[in-house]
Amino acid sequence: ALGVVFISRTPGYNSELMSYLFGNILMVTSGDLMLMAALDLFLLITVALFFNQLRAVTFDEEFSRLRGLPADLLYLFLLVLAALTVVLLIRVVGLILVIALLTLPAAVAGQWTRSLGRMMLFASILGAIFTTFGLAISYGPDLPAGATIILLAGSVFILSTLLRSRRRV
Repeated sequence: ALGVVFISRTPGYNSELMSYLFGNILMVTSGDLMLMAALDLFLLITVALFFNQLRAVTFDEEFSRLRGLPADLLYLFLLVLAALTVVLLIRVVGLILVIALLTLPAAVAGQWTRSLGRMMLFASILGAIFTTFGLAISYGPDLPAGATIILLAGSVFILSTLLRSRRRV
């Protein structure tokens, strides 16, 4: 993400070309927003209905099979949901930075809670905060929004890790 910020400051930087790799939140259309909202609603309903089954398949596939769950089908369903999420996030932060936006909020949340449900909620809130504040921070100095969002998320992760390790000492 820091490299993207430096590249954006280089003379001759082509922001249109770079936005495909690194994202441009300003290019998100209202249709994209509607699609994201529909996916969000679908994900919320799916998690609410199948939380225990999805958790069982995620953490212990063999146990799931012994309990009579269609483990292969549920696992495939999780992969499809993850793929859809990645495809939609590419429009916001770009291909290269999408994994960081998916993992950093969850990593921070995982440091402060042991409940999967609370971790999911906390990570979702953090993702929204990182996106909102990263976009706000990038606006004034005209920095790439995706890279700024990830730099903010990475900084919070480092700070969280330092605070967590200090707390244990």
